[in-house]
Amino acid sequence: MKKLYVIFFTLTIMIVPSITFGNVIDKLNEAGKFTKLNETLSKSGLNENLKGKGPFTVFAPLDDAFAAISAQTYYGLLREDNKDKLVNILGRHVFSKKITSSDIDSEIKLKAINGEEVTIKKVNGIVYINEAEVVTADIEVSNGVIHFINRVLQPLN
Repeated sequence: MKKLYVIFFTLTIMIVPSITFGNVIDKLNEAGKFTKLNETLSKSGLNENLKGKGPFTVFAPLDDAFAAISAQTYYGLLREDNKDKLVNILGRHVFSKKITSSDIDSEIKLKAINGEEVTIKKVNGIVYINEAEVVTADIEVSNGVIHFINRVLQPLN
């Protein structure tokens, strides 16, 4: 009986961490729909921040969202001399607090980590951030929440 308990305890320790959810970056990598976002986060260095304690809310553009950006612009942003611009663009998608879809009743304005004010609203049960629609909401991760969006957020100016 004692051996059975030891085996059960050992298996529990090994299995439980694998079924708990990872951080923002772990989930984006696992989802398989964020190749371009992962590439830009890595190039900007923000991926290391998003592995941190949080809490974070990330409005994550799907790979399809990057199709609206020309290849020339996209690859230009990945150049080292455009790192500040890339950080600014990605910073528009990240908040240093947890925001779930249930936190949005009508319309709120919040500052993203890049300092820009962003509008988040709910219309007929659908959440929007600026001009982008949240297509999948409230993906819980250990250090916050991720919302999948259909566009890369552009400056409002």
